[in-house]
Amino acid sequence: MSGNSDTADPKELQSLPGWRHERAKPGAIEKCSLIVATYHRPSEVMKLVNHLLTLAAPPDEVIIVDGSPDLALGDQLRQWASGELLPFTLIYAESSAGLTRQRNAGLDLSTGRYLFWLDDDAIPLKGYFSTICKVLEQEPSIGAVAGCIINEINRPLLARFKVRFALGLIPRMQPMMYFPTAMCIPRCALKPFHGIKMMDVFPGGAVAIRRQVFDHERFSEFFQGYSQGEDFEMSLRIRRRWKVACAGDAHVVHNPATGGRPPRFAKGMMEVVNRHFIWTRYTPKPSLRIRLLFWADVQVLIAADLAAFATRPWRLSSLCHAAGLAIGAMRCMIRPPSYEEPPVRRQFALQCSARKGAQ
Repeated sequence: MSGNSDTADPKELQSLPGWRHERAKPGAIEKCSLIVATYHRPSEVMKLVNHLLTLAAPPDEVIIVDGSPDLALGDQLRQWASGELLPFTLIYAESSAGLTRQRNAGLDLSTGRYLFWLDDDAIPLKGYFSTICKVLEQEPSIGAVAGCIINEINRPLLARFKVRFALGLIPRMQPMMYFPTAMCIPRCALKPFHGIKMMDVFPGGAVAIRRQVFDHERFSEFFQGYSQGEDFEMSLRIRRRWKVACAGDAHVVHNPATGGRPPRFAKGMMEVVNRHFIWTRYTPKPSLRIRLLFWADVQVLIAADLAAFATRPWRLSSLCHAAGLAIGAMRCMIRPPSYEEPPVRRQFALQCSARKGAQ
């Protein structure tokens, strides 16, 4: 059953308030949907949609799923769309907050053959959408294609990664490939390249997934709120049936926004709990060595935060993050996280408002 199947009983669907503004001129890539899940970042979303108008080949459908409690972004987008000749259909939906929930909502509201996800603070450069579409058209065995975040590659690894290498906690392997302690070398270690490169893990903030993948999968709602690691888990789930690649010529720039991020304590706890969940799901029978490496790695991360706090005690963020890691580790030891994915089905439908301008 497709993630956007029309066979779902309408009575079982959750209606999301919103509206749609139909495209007014040609020029977009047909059957190509862009989904943006956002939370408290109206200026970033407006910058993104304005940038899409400058591209020669944008997607023909743009879906904004807003988890913010106010309606400021929706009103701003509606006013903006009414003053532009859009080459794409713009859909706005209100949702309760939660990244994976919002991504699944965008999936259900979309109609494209190829579904693109971008972070609201990302900017796709010339040829981004057409390059990735070409890969998906030419390589039917590839289920997901990541964009190349050019300002986050070819950069030095953080000191804590070098320490983990030195201690043998992580092997020196290709970036974005899975290691059985639910870890990978980050994309900053990637060098610029042309063509495609196969990998295990894609960045959720710059990826396209073919719709057929969602005949069997949805983003896991085990991951709540900020959803640390949800893209890591989804990548590995897709890898069970499909190949995952990165397109070196599909360039995107990520300008991390400060808004909409969790407190450091909560983030630290999520990092351990969510990583443990991924670890037990994709390394179900770890050897004693892998078990020791996993927990030693968590201890090293806590120690690194404590060392950072010791050198700068006026900055409490490191101490809060260390506390979150420690509490998360204890929680995993006492009650390991688990979750059974529900049957794949469509969950959401758009309920267009009757306000002026809705179509």
